Amino acid sequence: MELYRIAIDWGKRKRFACGCLERVHHTQGVPCVACGEEQYTPDYNHLFENKGWDTKMFLDSGYYADFINSQIKVVVSEKAKKMLTENFGNAVDFGDIEMVSFRDLTTEKAKEIRDYSGSAALKKIPDDPPQYFRLLLKQGADLDFQRTNIELAVDCPKCGLKRYQTPGLTYVGENMPHIIESTWKGCDIFYVEGLGNRMFCTERFVGIYNQNELTGLEFEQVEVV
Repeated sequence: MELYRIAIDWGKRKRFACGCLERVHHTQGVPCVACGEEQYTPDYNHLFENKGWDTKMFLDSGYYADFINSQIKVVVSEKAKKMLTENFGNAVDFGDIEMVSFRDLTTEKAKEIRDYSGSAALKKIPDDPPQYFRLLLKQGADLDFQRTNIELAVDCPKCGLKRYQTPGLTYVGENMPHIIESTWKGCDIFYVEGLGNRMFCTERFVGIYNQNELTGLEFEQVEVV
């Protein structure tokens, strides 16, 4: 079996649009008495994965791909959603997004974008953006952590927090993942625990993606052990 790590294709001629989620105001977390780590509820990941969350997003330009980055996870076009539903319905689910146009921006939000990114960036936000959807995936296989060179730094039985890192770093480095073939759950596109929002897929997904002439993704084969 061949497995691939999925990366964002940012565009060859010019950069594809990126989705910018409306800012979420976190509630103040309380440090866990067991591990001392402070968690914020809800955070971006929890809200992104909650189908009931009222998600708002604007696009930072008018050059669209079928799969685009939305700061934390990939969102998909209607064409990509149709392909995924028809071919990988057992592995995927979707959440709605309210697409915010240039006309919809509040004065405060427009000023925030102008101050942070400049007037030129503000003007690139489209008046009539296409519809995108949150792509919700499952954990589909396990890593060989030792070969991938990732360790479980925090594993709290009280609050449930798990935090991974590359030895010597406070984050997970971009190592070559080693996926244990016997743990694969049959999904053609999936996440693995320990690598955050990085997506993986099978050769079947790559083939159907190419057959449908979709845009926005790149694939790198990974080790299967």
